[in-house]
Amino acid sequence: MNNDFENQLIKIAESYNNQDFDNSDELESDSTDKYYLQALEHLFSISKDAVNIINLNSKSDLLSTYKLPKEFLEMFLEIPGRRGGFCIISPNKIVIFFDEEPNTITVIGKSRKKESGSSQNSAKISQLLKASFSKKNDSFQFMDNTGGPIDPYDIMAILMKWIMVRR
Repeated sequence: MNNDFENQLIKIAESYNNQDFDNSDELESDSTDKYYLQALEHLFSISKDAVNIINLNSKSDLLSTYKLPKEFLEMFLEIPGRRGGFCIISPNKIVIFFDEEPNTITVIGKSRKKESGSSQNSAKISQLLKASFSKKNDSFQFMDNTGGPIDPYDIMAILMKWIMVRR
C-alpha cells in the first residue's frame, strides 16, 4: 500500500476523533430496533436459501440478495426512520424488504429497465406485501393484513415467482 495514502487516511481518522461531538447515539440501537432487525434477519436467511436453490437449479446465477443499511433506505429510497432491510435482485426486477411501525415488514418491487435511453425512475414501484409479525417462544410469526398466519417460506415462494417473471 502507498505510504502517502495510508498517512492521509490516518490523518482523516485522527481529525475525526478530535472533533467535539458525541456520536454514541448514532452507533447504538435500542431493544425495539433489535426486535425488527431479528425479524428482517429471519426473512433474509430464508431469502438466501431461496436464492441459492434457484441459482443452483438454473443455467446461471440469476438472483442475488444483499443486506441494506438504514442509510440506503433513507438516501436512495427516501424511506426515513427504518432500521434496515435487504433486497433480492434479478436481471429484470428488484424486491426490497424493510421494517415499518408497528411490527410490520413491507415489501416493494420494481421492474428494471435495461434500455440505455430510459430512466430508471420511470419504472413504477409496487407494494408487493405488507406482513405484521410477533415473536413467541423465540420464533417469529407473520400475519397477513387480516391477521391470519402466513408462513415466511410461503411469502418467499410468492416473491420468488414474482421476481422471476420476465415482464
